[in-house]
Amino acid sequence: MIAVIANGFGVLSTLCFIISFQVKSNKGLFIIQSIANVFYGTQFYLLGAYGGLFNMGMQILRNMLLLKVEEWKWLQWKGLAPLVCVPSLIYMIITWQSWLDIIPFIAFTVGTLMYWTNSAKLMRLSELIAVCPAWLLYDFMTKAYGGMLTELVILGSVVVSIIRFGWKGLDDPDFKK
Repeated sequence: MIAVIANGFGVLSTLCFIISFQVKSNKGLFIIQSIANVFYGTQFYLLGAYGGLFNMGMQILRNMLLLKVEEWKWLQWKGLAPLVCVPSLIYMIITWQSWLDIIPFIAFTVGTLMYWTNSAKLMRLSELIAVCPAWLLYDFMTKAYGGMLTELVILGSVVVSIIRFGWKGLDDPDFKK
């Protein structure tokens, strides 16, 4: 029964992620994805996948910081993105049980480095080639089927956004808002 409830949270996450990549504003994307990460993290918690839970929390923190990047000039320092990844690395090292533990770290780190660029192109490209495939594997291994659905939908949503806005259209300054 817990697995069904857990995967229900994964489906709620999916709905949020569908919306997030169709918003023509990185700030809107960060807010909607943070809500999705609460659902996704709840799913991981209920399934006992604590590495996933920790990294969902880190993604929420990252997204909240990125919302303030224009106001808080210190957030614009390019060296900050790797520093934001350090807690995820420490968590992975301290809680290491198997090779599976590296997957959330990889997904979070690649996503953070690309999201910090504030480039709609790089954010979507990172989802296509690294972030979603990593989470898809982790979801499969932890039986987070709602998460698998989320990642498949994110991949589709990213493709739709690229088609909808066009590859060059992702350079539009409106995305940086």
